[in-house]
Amino acid sequence: MISFGMMSLSLKSELTYFTEIARRANPNEFTCFRFSPATIHPVTQLVSGEKFDHMKDCWLKAEFKIPTIVYDRCFYTNDPASKQAMAIVKWLKNKGDITFLGNGLPNKWAIYEVLSKSSLSPYIPKTILAGSGKDVIAQLEEMKNAVLKPIFGSGGAGIYKIEKSGREFEISADLGGRLSTKTFHSTSETVDWLDNLFSKKEYLMQPYIQLSDSQHYPFDIRVLLQKDNEEKWIVRGKGIRRGSKDGILSNLSTGGEILPFEEYANSLNIRTKRFILHELEEILSKLPGILEASFPRLFELGVDIGVSKDHALWVLDTNSKPGRKVITSTNPDQKEVLYKAPLEYARVLSEILPEREEQHL
Repeated sequence: MISFGMMSLSLKSELTYFTEIARRANPNEFTCFRFSPATIHPVTQLVSGEKFDHMKDCWLKAEFKIPTIVYDRCFYTNDPASKQAMAIVKWLKNKGDITFLGNGLPNKWAIYEVLSKSSLSPYIPKTILAGSGKDVIAQLEEMKNAVLKPIFGSGGAGIYKIEKSGREFEISADLGGRLSTKTFHSTSETVDWLDNLFSKKEYLMQPYIQLSDSQHYPFDIRVLLQKDNEEKWIVRGKGIRRGSKDGILSNLSTGGEILPFEEYANSLNIRTKRFILHELEEILSKLPGILEASFPRLFELGVDIGVSKDHALWVLDTNSKPGRKVITSTNPDQKEVLYKAPLEYARVLSEILPEREEQHL
C-alpha cells in the first residue's frame, strides 16, 4: 500500500485538486492524506490532517504517520508561518524514509546561473544581481529600459520596469490590471527609492524586452510539463497568457487573460509559425534535463516563454510548482490526465525507491 500525502501550507489550499487526485487513487493501492507541515508533531512525528474516505467520497480528520511519498504544493512567502513551514519541510527532506514526488527549484538567480551556461543560453535574458540603487542606475546607461524581479517570487508580484528618459527616471508596475507609474526627477531620489526596495527583498535586473502582440498587449506562452509513468517528460499543454493593453506583465494575478495557443499559432504566417514551433520544441526538449542535471529530481515544470517583436523566444521563468489554470482552460480534456499524473509517478517512485539525494525547497 502506497501512503501518499498531499501537502499545502493550509488545508484550505488546493482542496479541489487534491480531492480529484484522491478520487482517482485505487483504494487497494493508495491511502491518500492531506496535511500541512505545521501539523506534524515534532516528538511523536504523527500528523494531524485528513484521510480520504472512498466510500463517503470525502476527507475525514485523522492522525497518521508521515506519508512515505509526499506531493509538496506549499507556496511560501516571507511571513513567519511560511518560514516555520520551510524549516519543517527541510527536515522532512532529510529523512531517509520519505520520498518527495518532486523537489522545488531554488531561487531565480541559481536557476539563471545554470541556464545561462547551458546550451539554452541564447534563450536566456542577460541577468545581473541588483545589489544597490547605484548599481541599477549604472546598468541603465547600457540597458536604457530594464525589469527588476524579486529573486524569490511568483505571480508577477514585485516586478517593476525602470526607464531612463533624459535626467528623469520612470518606474512602473502592473497593479491589478492597471499600469502605475512613478516619475523621479533626480538620480539621488531614484537611488533612495531603489535602496528602500532592495532592503526588503533581493532583486534581479534584466533588459526590458518588448514582449507584446501587434495590439500592444503583453503576452507569453505558458507550457506545463510533467513526467509520465516511464519517467519521460511530456508536454501536457500550452496556452497564452495576455496582460492588459500597454502593460508590463501577462500574469493572471495582475489582470491577465487566457487564450488558446492554437489561436495564437494560427494567427502567424506559415514560416513564422514553423520557426516558433521549432524553437519551442528545442527549448522544451532540453530544459528539464538541464535543470535535473544541476538540481534534484523534478516531477513537473511550468515554463513561461516570451516572444519578442523579431520572433525571438526567451525563457522568462521556470516554476517547479506550476498552476494548471492556463492548461485546463485551453485544454479541458487534459484535466483527467493531470489528476492521474501525480498518482502514476508516485507509483513509479514506490517501485524504484531511489537513493536519497540532496533536496531543495
